[in-house]
Amino acid sequence: MNWDAVAAIAESVGAVGVIATLAYVAVQIRSNTKAVRVATYDSFVQQFRDWNAPFRTDPELTTRFVQQLEDIESLDEVSRRHAVHVFHDFFKLAENLHFQYRMGMVDQALWSGWANIYQQYLTAPGTIWYWEQRRTFFAPEFVEWVDSLQATKPEQPIRSAQIAKLS
Repeated sequence: MNWDAVAAIAESVGAVGVIATLAYVAVQIRSNTKAVRVATYDSFVQQFRDWNAPFRTDPELTTRFVQQLEDIESLDEVSRRHAVHVFHDFFKLAENLHFQYRMGMVDQALWSGWANIYQQYLTAPGTIWYWEQRRTFFAPEFVEWVDSLQATKPEQPIRSAQIAKLS
């Protein structure tokens, strides 16, 4: 028996086994990455729904939110403080999605839709008022993105009539 031939065959079988194992691991990683992306996006949508829930159920709160968006300066101090918290949560949600997009966890098609929604809100007077005061609370990449959105006004800025139709 030629031991060199047996060793060569064993090496070949071992190499095939290693290649098959690597292929299996690659498929598992790809599958896991997709699952993580889906879970990440689902988590974001749920967080946004939670943030938005009070507006869906309380018309007075929706009216106040519209005032905060459109005419923040006319509100009393307590209402403006409330707006700061509402806008902070809104911007943190946007920052989270922006980060997930930059990390490759949200695909372009989904991101594009959300970016359009955010542009509508981020160009409203109330959110601009908030942003001017609190921009340093956010990551530099996100600040740059928001600034770029605010620099290009949407064709149809969101206003109270549109919000009423969307609510």
